[in-house]
Amino acid sequence: MIVIESINHVCLTVANLDRSIQFYTDLFDFEVVEKIDNSQEAFIRIGDILIGLYEDEEFTGQRSNKKCISFYIDEEDFEDALEELKDNDIPIVYGPENIRNGKTLIFMDPDGNHIELSYPKIYS
Repeated sequence: MIVIESINHVCLTVANLDRSIQFYTDLFDFEVVEKIDNSQEAFIRIGDILIGLYEDEEFTGQRSNKKCISFYIDEEDFEDALEELKDNDIPIVYGPENIRNGKTLIFMDPDGNHIELSYPKIYS
């Protein structure tokens, strides 16, 4: 058996690295940990969450894609997050819906990667 301690990082493919960095830093306040220009990749972090962004200029996300990153947010912050998406003209592709005694919504980053905001955590 392989013993896993925690997730090291999650990776996303993006069509435009700079645009994606801007999206995640502006909307969520991620910070750029490292940007590797010769390989068109970057690592961004907020708290314990580390995301690798990998540029592929040919990449096109698909609306029917079921892969997503799910971010847990406090119940008190859910409506504010919804307003932030609306204020930034970011379309919601699913929700908000009531689930597991909480709420969820899904939107896409500029490259079609699905991002879920939800509460409560599925498992703690």
